[in-house]
Amino acid sequence: MEPGALEAELTCAVCLDVYQDPVALPCQHRFCVKCIEGVWDQTVGPGGFECPQCRRKFNPRPGLERNFTLCNIVEKYNRSQPPADPACVVCDYCDDNPSPAVKTCLKCEIALCSIHLKPHLRNKAFSGHTLIEPVAELADRKCPDHKKILEFFCKDDGECLCGSCITEKHKSHTLLSLDQAQAAIKEEWERETEKLRGVQQNCSSKQRDLGRSEAEIKTQIRELKGKLSKSFSEWRRQLEEDEEYALTLIEEEGLRALAQIRSCSEALNKRMEQITLIDGQTQCLVQRDPLSFIQNSKQLLSRVTETQRVTDPDVPALTLNLFNISQLIQERLNGWEKYHSDILGIIRPASTEYRGPSTVTPPPHSSSGAAPVPWIAIKQSIGIRGRTGISQGQSSPMGLDPKTANWNLVLSDDLRSVTWTGQEQPYPPHPERFIDQPQVLCSQSFSSGSHSWDVETDGNFWAIGIVCGSVERAKRESLLGYSSKSWCLYYWGGVSGSLRARHNSQLTDLPGFGPVSRIRVQLDYEAGTVSFHQVTDSLRHLHTFHTTFTEPVFPAFYCWNKSLKLLN
Repeated sequence: MEPGALEAELTCAVCLDVYQDPVALPCQHRFCVKCIEGVWDQTVGPGGFECPQCRRKFNPRPGLERNFTLCNIVEKYNRSQPPADPACVVCDYCDDNPSPAVKTCLKCEIALCSIHLKPHLRNKAFSGHTLIEPVAELADRKCPDHKKILEFFCKDDGECLCGSCITEKHKSHTLLSLDQAQAAIKEEWERETEKLRGVQQNCSSKQRDLGRSEAEIKTQIRELKGKLSKSFSEWRRQLEEDEEYALTLIEEEGLRALAQIRSCSEALNKRMEQITLIDGQTQCLVQRDPLSFIQNSKQLLSRVTETQRVTDPDVPALTLNLFNISQLIQERLNGWEKYHSDILGIIRPASTEYRGPSTVTPPPHSSSGAAPVPWIAIKQSIGIRGRTGISQGQSSPMGLDPKTANWNLVLSDDLRSVTWTGQEQPYPPHPERFIDQPQVLCSQSFSSGSHSWDVETDGNFWAIGIVCGSVERAKRESLLGYSSKSWCLYYWGGVSGSLRARHNSQLTDLPGFGPVSRIRVQLDYEAGTVSFHQVTDSLRHLHTFHTTFTEPVFPAFYCWNKSLKLLN
């Protein structure tokens, strides 16, 4: 590695100098211990401590452990640096006009210019003197104990020695000349820097992988946004057409009902006018003389009798025929499931292929406790009880709804399994998420028909059932079976535990049943029943609830200490 590149690797990003007592943070960026402590003492904020380079937050403050390997590399690097610029060292013999020194004699302990160096080179009396590159301060090259020049290196103790040091403390140690020691240290330094180069290459390779991942994700985002925008544009266009269709149906039905009202009103008015005319003629006849009264009364009485025999107009119960409108709108809205499936078809394959460490979270919507797609709300607003989710006689796979999952639940990639964990997951807040209980709902809801699904159980604490979409999402009432809007079968307590049914906080013990590994739930919406069976080689009935459903219901699951899995 080039000296400049190595120095850059050993430079603290705070003081911009070679490390002094380097330490590494959890993000692997390194600093002088005094530098990072000084930064944190001055800049710590409410978000905790952060790395000055990558801005990663740490809370609490991480421990600062000295990196001994890096310390050794820094120390060897400092020893390998050339001495001070010779131009700043002047000859000790030049008095009036000092000349730059070209050598320093360790024996004479003087700096020599090119003129005054000549005797050392010609005179045999100086042949035993050691000449080195000029140094300004010889004190650093002397033994602090004996004040003699350091000439040897003790391999055992890793320190430089003078001749007196050898005779006192290092007689049996392995000694090297300074040239030999330099060669050995350089060899070790090369090995260590080679390791650093390997680390650098590994980091560079990972950086390239991240770059490729970034490009792939950006491409995926662009493609997904394009596909989704196209689908939602079509969805909005179709929704506008369906809105116009529904409004037209209402308008036409209203005109029909109002026309019928006007027709009945005209017939009644005509009848009342006839009666008023006869009444007026009667009053006039009463005021005539007796003979005229008698002569005309018979004819008038005949008209009164005839008018009485006429049947009054039939006035039926005049209301809007919303039943027919509901049927027509339902037939039109049945196609909306296709848009929902198309959008999930765009997102789910992509989430399986590119899934990273973070959890895929569907976009939030404004409904709270209602069905997750807008056409269900449309149906509910006009009184339609159409099918949602799995249709009778079909075998469509069910899936768990991530936006309802409690923070202590982990959903599988295919949204078919749920596992409890003691570590809260980074799910965003959502009005449909269960806050206090480890529960999750299916994405599908049912508002008609018969449906069934099997669940594989694992663990000692679980509950399986159904809930209304408007069930509580927090506090005690959100627990399955603790309100009038949830029905469940639950197991509590291991091998010797108990199996119970629960609705509206009312418990029904189911004695004689040990742990159950597979449960079948059967729902008949119109009949108002939800039944539970143990699945082995045959079905064994466990319990049936009887009720009247008034809103869509969702399959629901409580999972604590192990996992639950949908099997169909």
